[in-house]
Amino acid sequence: MKNLMPILAAVLLGSVAACSSSGDGDDSSGPVELVIWHGQENAAAKSIEKLVGAFNKTHPGIKVKADSGGATADTMLPKVTAGFAADTYPDIAYMYGSWAAALARSPKVPDLKKYTGDPKVGWNDFWPGTREATAVKGKVIGFPAVSDNLTVLYNRKMLAEAHLKPPAPTWTWDDFRAVARKLTDTGAKTYGTTWPIAGGEETTWALWPLVWQNGGDILSPDGKKAAFNSPQGARALAVIQAMAVQDKSVYLDSSPAEKGQKLFESGRLGMMLAGPWVLPDVQAAKIDYAFAPLPGTNGDHQTVSGMDNWTVLDHGDRRIKASAEFLTWLTRPEQQLVWMMDTGSLPTRASIAKLPGYQDYLKKYPGIGVVADNIVNAKKIRPATSKYPRISGFVAQAIASTLLGRSDPQSALNDAARKSDSLLAVPGQ
Repeated sequence: MKNLMPILAAVLLGSVAACSSSGDGDDSSGPVELVIWHGQENAAAKSIEKLVGAFNKTHPGIKVKADSGGATADTMLPKVTAGFAADTYPDIAYMYGSWAAALARSPKVPDLKKYTGDPKVGWNDFWPGTREATAVKGKVIGFPAVSDNLTVLYNRKMLAEAHLKPPAPTWTWDDFRAVARKLTDTGAKTYGTTWPIAGGEETTWALWPLVWQNGGDILSPDGKKAAFNSPQGARALAVIQAMAVQDKSVYLDSSPAEKGQKLFESGRLGMMLAGPWVLPDVQAAKIDYAFAPLPGTNGDHQTVSGMDNWTVLDHGDRRIKASAEFLTWLTRPEQQLVWMMDTGSLPTRASIAKLPGYQDYLKKYPGIGVVADNIVNAKKIRPATSKYPRISGFVAQAIASTLLGRSDPQSALNDAARKSDSLLAVPGQ
């Protein structure tokens, strides 16, 4: 993905602008046919496909085809961007909330405000953060898909066998490093923790809490300059570099966090920065797990939230309207509870907690309350700029280079900052 990131905005916001759809783009006789690229895997993929099947049975006027799109959630933006250029993009795609600003600028992404204002949607029932993630300068690009945040998932059995106590709510990054070092046995190919270095947002977003905890930020207050290469940013990256290069306690995952998760599911990884989205697979692997808040710096345990969206793409008014109807159904509390039961995802709406099955959800996923409570530590958001995906790509390259021992944190981040500043200096991209 990192090789694609520098060209994303040019394709997404430039050459595509001339080919926005304005007609129906669909045969007006017969059912409206929609394609959704969900980017999900394993239990999550099965859940969304099950829900799509239920919708199709009860809505004969709309036929939805669910597909991964040949992409994971982490690679969905470049996949859709390529689809824009080739005119092979879907009607609906699962997109990270941090991509909203880039998507909102594309003429291929319609404004759904007239649909989300329908009382049947119950727009104000969604958590404020999830609503904010779908809107850019008043333009609503989709419906809330997921509300989550980053925590530490750990293997209780591995810690117990190493005579280590469970992490305390007040634990620090020094504590995290010590636990990871104690759990690592390179001969047995077991590791304390993992970090993806494939180059996508999966590589980058886990660094931001450390930067914020150290008093740094991603961009300057006016959004015109990179700030992540401050001494605070370098200090944050140095924490993970020391674990990867000196301690050898970090499994460097060249996939979008997939191999690291498989290591955890096989009982050969002690801890991983994750959230509820991995729970079905972890439970299926029968791992004795628990959650802890992120380690803190001087008592600051800030985390990063992931408010993701079902983004609607323009294939004409008839298909946009049908997409809104499908997403209105999909995001209703009853369907969301099915998704939550299948995936461990957190509620996107306040009213879900009032459903009779909500208590069953809490029982099914022990420890999920830690993740839900951790949302109070999500105090900052990633920059709401169309340039963020490319900036994230530059930082991902810096992180990978540093963790592989090819560069020091300050030099790598300075290089990413130079590229970011050049990008930020160009108006309108």
